[in-house]
Amino acid sequence: MLGHRGTGARLLRLFVPFLFALTLAQAQRLGVIGDWGADTRGRAQVAALLRKEHAQSPLTALLTTGDNFYPRGRVVEAYLQDLPPVPLYPAFGNHDAPNLEAQLRRFGLERPHYRVRFGSLEVFVLYTEGDLRTQRAWLEEALQSSTAPLKALLLHRPLYSSGLHGGSPALRSLLEPLLRRHGVALVLAGHDHHYERLEVQGLLHVVTGGGGAGLYRTRPPLPWSRALAVAHHALFLEVGREGLLGYALDPQGKLLDRFLIPIRP
Repeated sequence: MLGHRGTGARLLRLFVPFLFALTLAQAQRLGVIGDWGADTRGRAQVAALLRKEHAQSPLTALLTTGDNFYPRGRVVEAYLQDLPPVPLYPAFGNHDAPNLEAQLRRFGLERPHYRVRFGSLEVFVLYTEGDLRTQRAWLEEALQSSTAPLKALLLHRPLYSSGLHGGSPALRSLLEPLLRRHGVALVLAGHDHHYERLEVQGLLHVVTGGGGAGLYRTRPPLPWSRALAVAHHALFLEVGREGLLGYALDPQGKLLDRFLIPIRP
């Protein structure tokens, strides 16, 4: 975990000399939150962080890793109004399942698995509480047809995590071969209420479940863990022509982690 403070703009000044000097100026900037839709001080603080960051450097969209509304998925408009006024693309979690249909209507989605593209990055969203074998067939076809240089998977339950829930062996068995075969670079998940970046055989996994719900301790870090923080936070992704810059900030703007994913030739 890093101890620097700063906004996304300050982080760009740190990284531009290394790799993205010509491309990040035109990047699409995304915010990512997970396990966020609770009536807590943490949720309000993360929402304020997102609004501040959006005012300083506009966000193209927000993504969520699920558990959008506690405890049973009923949409709370006040929580949505707290966020920056940009499109929101959610994954759905176990707390969303009881009112999944209402959430699909609210977010204008026909089904809980879909794809969305931001410049050189295409995001593929799965619903971990549903029929995963059917979704796997959809995902394989979608990945095969994708022309995006960067591909990311967005879902609620993580494949790997040092949290109390931990990673899902079933998801690993079902999805890992497919993700590797099609060059997926990043897996974004929630479910465990902390921040963690793990690297498993070259594939980056980020657990971002600190969007507002109560935090809880983790287990000892897994061998693949590269950064871990029990803190409310938001993740930011800068998508440029040369690659992707990611960084996590706590509500005070403290930098929890940062990473780069270059586009492979």
